[in-house]
Amino acid sequence: MSRLRFRFGFTLIELLVVIAIIAVLIALLLPAVQQAREAARRSQCKNNLKQIALAFHNYHDVSKQFPVSISWSGNDDFRGAFSEKVFLLPYLDMKPNYQKTDFKTDCGAFDAGGWNCGGGNPNIATQSLRLPAFVCPSEANQTASGQGNFNYAVNHGTSHRNHTGPADRRAGNGNHNGVASFVQGAGAPNSHWLRSDPPVTSAKIEDGLSTTALYAEIQVDWMPSQPGPDPDPARRRTQVHSWADTSPSTSATRLECIAQNGLSGRPNMRGRSWAWSFMGVGSAYNHTMAPNEKTCHSYTDDWGGSNLMAAGSQHPGMVNVAMADGGVKNINQAISKDIWWAIGTRNGNEATTGF
Repeated sequence: MSRLRFRFGFTLIELLVVIAIIAVLIALLLPAVQQAREAARRSQCKNNLKQIALAFHNYHDVSKQFPVSISWSGNDDFRGAFSEKVFLLPYLDMKPNYQKTDFKTDCGAFDAGGWNCGGGNPNIATQSLRLPAFVCPSEANQTASGQGNFNYAVNHGTSHRNHTGPADRRAGNGNHNGVASFVQGAGAPNSHWLRSDPPVTSAKIEDGLSTTALYAEIQVDWMPSQPGPDPDPARRRTQVHSWADTSPSTSATRLECIAQNGLSGRPNMRGRSWAWSFMGVGSAYNHTMAPNEKTCHSYTDDWGGSNLMAAGSQHPGMVNVAMADGGVKNINQAISKDIWWAIGTRNGNEATTGF
């Protein structure tokens, strides 16, 4: 009588087939998981911009104008000027941070407390915090320590003027046509080359709140640590390039920046300090350059707020933009240049058909 034998376990071939099937399933699943995570990060990023836009309007309700950036410190030291983000803190549920800010007059009115105030900075603990409200969760890089980094900047428009020489390079300041306004600190003399923008109110956004950009994403200026050419050319768009002089038209200015090959002499600055209004840290962005396009410094007025800092994001092919009415839009980086320039101005009366 034959005995039945029962086999337990898998043969080698069966085991390999199972492993292959699992590997295929993982390969199919991982992109879906990554896409879901990016969608969640993009949603959080949009919410951050939404909260900033609402804070702008709440500030406006109280002060009857949008918050300003202080472009010149009171003690005339080129440093320490407050960005508008400092004044938004009470409207972003961070009033204690604002109340800890040192506005002491012995450091100069509106001085941020001492990037050069007697050799010390009484605001360092408050203004060097990493605040999630100002950071896009998709940002993979950081500059400096990363503590004060930010990924959102206010729109200062497309205002670049044609200048005839070094003495006239800053003639265009005080003429920003976005929502940002840069004003002197109280200690800066009226005869100084820096002239203030008039404060912006909702009534001055004549093109309409829903078709005027308020805030957008920017990328931190991240430089590779090793010398020589960047091993990853795709990262070049996150870096600030050298100075471009101004040209008679927005389109010519943009092309001049695109032609710049050298990197900035101020590496690892953009996105570094949310509390500082200096344009070297990218406190504002402009609509001269298209989304995710090259970013350059500009001689128009580095301290008065003008520059060629482009909006940009880590979200593939697009950038989040908060409009002046509080809505947040996903803007394709292939948007028409004319439309992008149009939504960058508050009073240009340009057509925004198809936006």
